[in-house]
Amino acid sequence: MNIYRTSPEQTRERAAREAAEWLQVMRGGPTAAERADFSRWVAASPLHLEELLMAELVERELAASGALEAFDLDQVVAQAQAMDNVVPLRAEQPALATTPVSSPLPPSRHPRRRRWGMALAASVVLCAAAGIGWRLAAPAAPAQEYASAIGEQRTLVLADGSTVLLAPASHIAVQFSEGVRDIELREGEATFDVAHDTARPFRVHAGNNTVQAVGTRFTVNRLPSGTRVAVTEGKVKVTASKTGWLQSLLDEPPATIIDKDSVALESLGRPAALAAGEQARIPQGQQALLRMPLEVPSAAPGSLRRLNFRNDTLADIVAEFNRYNPRQIVVEDEQARQQRYSGVFNADDAESFLQFLECCSALRVSREPNRSVVTPLAEGTSRQ
Repeated sequence: MNIYRTSPEQTRERAAREAAEWLQVMRGGPTAAERADFSRWVAASPLHLEELLMAELVERELAASGALEAFDLDQVVAQAQAMDNVVPLRAEQPALATTPVSSPLPPSRHPRRRRWGMALAASVVLCAAAGIGWRLAAPAAPAQEYASAIGEQRTLVLADGSTVLLAPASHIAVQFSEGVRDIELREGEATFDVAHDTARPFRVHAGNNTVQAVGTRFTVNRLPSGTRVAVTEGKVKVTASKTGWLQSLLDEPPATIIDKDSVALESLGRPAALAAGEQARIPQGQQALLRMPLEVPSAAPGSLRRLNFRNDTLADIVAEFNRYNPRQIVVEDEQARQQRYSGVFNADDAESFLQFLECCSALRVSREPNRSVVTPLAEGTSRQ
């Protein structure tokens, strides 16, 4: 009986290779059996989870940098197989004393191609981990923050030549580095006209979502119900990066999410591309988006801004009006906040919307000195 002794370095290297393989398997639409094997593999050793998290971090960093955009796995594998000094990995490896027998290995659906592909994936993880570790340890440059007041729109020109149109009551933090251009939309709405720079992806983070572009024009709007993205030129890629895919894989597969209008939402388990003329709603707390055509806003006289609502929640509508009007609208009742309405209003004329609620809803409006409070009508109460 042969007993294989391994060093801690060899054990970690093996775990890293297996993590890279599992990453690809789980990204490719795993079967129920593969999901179960994956869960057992993660639970078999704390080292497995550690290396899996590192592999996922490496993948996200590479995707964000754009380094994998032109990566053709088939072409690289073919070139590697043609080289005299490259030997394919063996299908089976000696069992390691530190790896439990019950710990399943990643499946091989396409043995030859997967062995080459997994070797490359593992190499990417092992080689990139050191670089990412250095980046995480390196001190980040301080972010530059910009904000607009209620009713104020600001136009900013960033260091790379990109321009940002801040909607009223909006707040962004800008942090550029040699490899990426990051902007966090902390509050409100902003339109970005991005200067072309393929070496430095332009990313806008809004809550749990990231919108990435290279050269394009798009708008990101943070609302109580979630995030909205509208693309007028070029193309963007939307991801749910901060929530991560790992937890969703460990959980049971979610049921199909259906919108109120019986439209299926697209999963954000993988990045979703939006082209010019498209917009998307990303519900709060969900890794999914609802894609729809971009509606051209109706023209308003002079410089007035039109607010176009289509089956929007009262919470979102109030958030939009409050960006333009010092007299704030307050809706504390949660059921009332989730009621939906449609209509077109001037942004600085919140009173017309309040009159609409008084006329055509089961809500009442109390006008206080500095604010307007919207509450449900008591049962059995009729309007006077």
